[in-house]
Amino acid sequence: MKHFLISLLLCTFSCLTLQAIDIPKEHIFRFERSTNSNYVCYDINLQDGKLCQKEPLNGYWVLANETRLGEISFLERKIAFGIKVVSASENEARVHMTAYKALVIRICKHKGKWVGIVKVNGHEMILKKMFAQMKPALRCEYVDIYGTDINTGEACRERITQ
Repeated sequence: MKHFLISLLLCTFSCLTLQAIDIPKEHIFRFERSTNSNYVCYDINLQDGKLCQKEPLNGYWVLANETRLGEISFLERKIAFGIKVVSASENEARVHMTAYKALVIRICKHKGKWVGIVKVNGHEMILKKMFAQMKPALRCEYVDIYGTDINTGEACRERITQ
């Protein structure tokens, strides 16, 4: 968790190139931080209708005013917001964020729609959002994971602390 916090705060200070582009209305998930209202969106990456095995998700910054920013920088990908592929096929991938390897996200179709499924505290949820509560001095207090329970369809939230 210590590395997760440091990574997120360092990325707060990186330079971004503003680029106005239409933002898709549906995402696999988004990552927010308490430091500001900007967030990172992760969308499905398909090639010829099949999941891209090398890079199943595309990530990019979004300002609070819904202006899409350029791609996540090299530094940001390497220490915080990058996605590492654990395993992949044309129909499913298992990935994790570079800053937090313990949370594996399964990218697959559920009821005909591409989703990210995570298992937290013994139950599975369709991931919608992650939120990092930051503290001063490059520290992360906790990360809340928001989603929909895969069995009941109810909204749920789980907190990761370390």
